[in-house]
Amino acid sequence: MASDKRKWYVVWRGTEPGICDSWAECELRVKGFPGARYKAFKSQQEAVEAFRNDPDEMDVIRAIARAPREYINYEAIPGIVRDSIAVDGACAGNPGMMEYRGVDVPTGAEVFHAGPFADATNNIGEFLAIVHALALFSNQGNDHTAIYSDSMTAMAWIRAKQCRTKLTRTDANASLFGIIGRAERWLATHTWRNALLKWNTRDWGEIPADFGRK
Repeated sequence: MASDKRKWYVVWRGTEPGICDSWAECELRVKGFPGARYKAFKSQQEAVEAFRNDPDEMDVIRAIARAPREYINYEAIPGIVRDSIAVDGACAGNPGMMEYRGVDVPTGAEVFHAGPFADATNNIGEFLAIVHALALFSNQGNDHTAIYSDSMTAMAWIRAKQCRTKLTRTDANASLFGIIGRAERWLATHTWRNALLKWNTRDWGEIPADFGRK
């Protein structure tokens, strides 16, 4: 029986840090990138552990993720609720390494950031970001700040109070499914008055919480 020679690649420094399941994808992220750093691993689990357990490189990744964006005066754009935060998720691959965050719309300040999570999807990140914001405001006694999302799928999952992902559970994402379960239980046992609004990307540009990796 032929052995499985598939490899997984960790990109610590490249155009898009994360985990790739093919050399072709890895090469696209590192070719021509100054100081690129990457490595091949025999299994996905080894790659995930290597990506997670290099604190120096994770600082670099987080710095890239949180790099300042061009300032946009959203308060001057008609139709945008001033008292609001925007949430967004980003995923390197599908499934892949995912993270999400919330950003104060008027100032651009990061309110929260979570991840990376292995073997995840962007829709899950969008869903968890909304629940994170709702739970945060609930703990603060804040029932007035609006939440913007650009994901119709995540907003529908919130209305259903269920993460309707078709993602397969693996050893690498077992903890993520635990988080999803807690999020669903929170939705089932809480009510909220904070408005959940669709970000108008066509007229307003990318959502303020966007990770800028498109």
